[in-house]
Amino acid sequence: MPFEITDDSGFLAIIDPDAYRGFVHTDWTRETIQEHFKQEMCEQHLLIWGTGLEHFWSVDVSLQPTKVTGFREVIGSIAASRGRLLLTNYESLTMAAQFSDVTLPQAHEREQLLSLSPGLYDCRIIQLSDPESDAPFEESVSFIYEFAHATSPRETWSDIPWRSKFHNA
Repeated sequence: MPFEITDDSGFLAIIDPDAYRGFVHTDWTRETIQEHFKQEMCEQHLLIWGTGLEHFWSVDVSLQPTKVTGFREVIGSIAASRGRLLLTNYESLTMAAQFSDVTLPQAHEREQLLSLSPGLYDCRIIQLSDPESDAPFEESVSFIYEFAHATSPRETWSDIPWRSKFHNA
């Protein structure tokens, strides 16, 4: 299942749109948004990671384990409380964080909804190429997201993986 996700900040995310609490404060700060993200990751409502640069990413989704390897990968737990997950970005998360009337998915993101059975999932995120290489986009797919049913959550991410640029976000 191919998806195209915009990224103007160097971060992509997956959320449970039926459980993720988006609004933080009209004047959120870097510290408050990071704490919000950590709390939502702890509750399996969010996975967010750095991409290495801003780009229009091609994402392939697999509901079966693959043997694909890439430049880097990370695995986290996320719940699909009503059988939906949203493939999104930092820009949408921060819009929802600042404006209480913004709900996710936003209208332009509705095609980025993934339907699957309700439940807990391990999500393996594979970035296929080094974004800092001379040819980071030789692959037609930039990321693969693998979802597999899980019986218990993995250890919560204590920080945003690959967040080299988050200090500027």
